[in-house]
Amino acid sequence: MTTDARPTRALAASALVGPVLAVAGVALTASVRTRLPEQVAVHWGLDGPDRYATVTGATVTAALMTALLPLVLVGLGAAVHPSGRGALAGLAGAMAVFFAGLSFGGLTAQRPGQEPSAFPLAWAVPTLVVAALVGVALWRWGRLAPPPVDGARPAVPAGAARLDVPPTTRLAWTGRAALPGRAVWIVAVVAVLPLLVVAELGQPWVLAIGALVVLLLVVTCSARVVVDADGLRVTSLVVTWGRVPLERVARADVGTVSPLGDFGGWGWRIGRDGRRGFVTRAGEALVVERIGEPPVVVTVDGADEAAAVLNTLAARLR
Repeated sequence: MTTDARPTRALAASALVGPVLAVAGVALTASVRTRLPEQVAVHWGLDGPDRYATVTGATVTAALMTALLPLVLVGLGAAVHPSGRGALAGLAGAMAVFFAGLSFGGLTAQRPGQEPSAFPLAWAVPTLVVAALVGVALWRWGRLAPPPVDGARPAVPAGAARLDVPPTTRLAWTGRAALPGRAVWIVAVVAVLPLLVVAELGQPWVLAIGALVVLLLVVTCSARVVVDADGLRVTSLVVTWGRVPLERVARADVGTVSPLGDFGGWGWRIGRDGRRGFVTRAGEALVVERIGEPPVVVTVDGADEAAAVLNTLAARLR
């Protein structure tokens, strides 16, 4: 159990970003109130604004959204292992900045007689930049660096599976962690079909969102798992979901995983106990115990083979 307070402090700081920006947004709206129309647009459909509200009502809604919605991630961060709080603190802070720019930007930029914009360009670019900066800053503040492996490594337990090969034998293993093909198609249809309908109704730019959704599905639903002299790597295209250097491998085993029960979902996840997991299905999984860090879990066929190779390579470091 870590005694480093930085993850908790970063999470607490992220909880303050939304309320502070909400107050600033209310003050900004009050300062330009005389230049705003009596009714302001608060929702946009395919053909432009389709819902209006008073300035007071829109301001209250914007303030509540900015202050409260990021707290969902803060609450989740408070419930997980400290090693996962940095990432959630960064997401919560970035979300607060994005909601503030989106809601108060679209509100305060409206003028009588002009077509309102959902996210004016003058607000969009600074908002996205600041959101990224705040998110990265909070993440780096709350990120726990792994402790150094000082001195001799603990031996890989004698009962851990390994290969009976000469010490000079070069070893490597590859596999794939992926959602079942039928599940991928179901997710793709549910996610992309509504976007295709919207594009067909006269909004072809929505196809770009559909392409991004497909790319996201490709990256998150399947990964290549590699075990070699460098340790364990889990990668999708150019994204590295997880990496365990060989010197940090304490032991590898085969376990069973329930995506919802153990990790609350599928994909790259952080469990409440700090375990990292690339989870695509229930059942057999490679479980890698790390020195000084929580375990890494990967659902992959042939986990017993991967564990034996990883233990054999780690034992050679002694």
